[in-house]
Amino acid sequence: MTTAAPRVTVPRQRLAPTAEPERRGRTEITDRVVAKIACCAAREVPEVRDVRLGGMPWTRSTSAEVRGDRATVKLNVTVAYPAPLHAVAARLREHVRNRVAMQTGLTVTRLDVTMTDLDGGPE
Repeated sequence: MTTAAPRVTVPRQRLAPTAEPERRGRTEITDRVVAKIACCAAREVPEVRDVRLGGMPWTRSTSAEVRGDRATVKLNVTVAYPAPLHAVAARLREHVRNRVAMQTGLTVTRLDVTMTDLDGGPE
């Protein structure tokens, strides 16, 4: 003979009162995430052919450093030949700054662009 378990009524959970945004918890955005966002944003610029992220310590790769609500970014890119490099760098800086700000709320205070190669140019 089996006995049925007694029926238990679970009380409905009450929602916690809504706290101010600063009291809900902390959001931390790491250097690596900002570097990845910067790489993705750089690839959206038509003249940029390649952006390096990661790799061996002695290779040039994109990096970022977050301090509070500010970030600095170093980008290493390959650009299409014969694109005007100064104009590409200016568009790249503006686009990456806007994209990082939109996705993270961080202000990019410094964005260094190193053009490490040309794609389609003479060998």
